[in-house]
Amino acid sequence: MITETTAVVANLETRYLTGGPEAGVPVVFLHDGAWGGSADVTWGQVLPLAAEKYRVIAPDFLGYGGSAKSVRLDVSPFAFRIRHVFALLDHLGIDGPVHLVGNSFGGSVGLRALADGDYRSRIASVTTLSGTGGPWKAPDMGKLRDFDGSVAGIEAFVDLLCDDFSGRAGQVDARFRWAVAPGHFGCMSAPHLPVPEALRKERPADPYPAILAGVQTPVLLLECSEDVLLEAGWSKHLQAELQNSRAMVLPYRHCPNITHPKETWAVIGEFLDSCAGGTN
Repeated sequence: MITETTAVVANLETRYLTGGPEAGVPVVFLHDGAWGGSADVTWGQVLPLAAEKYRVIAPDFLGYGGSAKSVRLDVSPFAFRIRHVFALLDHLGIDGPVHLVGNSFGGSVGLRALADGDYRSRIASVTTLSGTGGPWKAPDMGKLRDFDGSVAGIEAFVDLLCDDFSGRAGQVDARFRWAVAPGHFGCMSAPHLPVPEALRKERPADPYPAILAGVQTPVLLLECSEDVLLEAGWSKHLQAELQNSRAMVLPYRHCPNITHPKETWAVIGEFLDSCAGGTN
């Protein structure tokens, strides 16, 4: 059974889903960053499958779902969310290494956490499904940026993310519910607000993905052959940096965790089973 909880973590309301055996190896599922993303929207059909064996934790990122509509603009969109995810694990008393499994933005969060020496020792493995850590976006990714507040707008997003599937209407409804929650629009829009010329500052060079060189943590890179949002071959670029990684290509669009949960979990579950019970 999957349980929904809202707790105050680092002084911020945090909604998360949990399930599976309390003594099981912990697996943290990180959701996509499209409008209306949340733990249940992204991973709702996978979590019960994973919970048959693993202790699953699936938080709503800050700014999304039922978590606080809080966003930081002075750091990267990954940094404050990584810190908050690990603060949640501290809150739950989980201080050992965990497996991170992320889709799209969630996969990027997992890779960026692995690139951060402050958190690397707390990560047993990373699985990224259609998440690159930032680079290698295709032009169609820009179509996910602007939301007009309509159901039709969410339908267009879902069609970019997902193959045609019987649960499309339910996915649209669930994503729309979170997309129109108070504060979500502001959190999604704020990082893109134009800044006056006098206030613009040149950002330091991003060391990613070269910063991953030498990392020995197991990583599974799942690329989708029908994905219109990312450049083909992105997983090979990352595999060249990550010494202990494997790359697979799945015959789907960006979010097979939504459209093909059993098939997707079979691939992820096999990888987790190969990771020696959750230790590096």
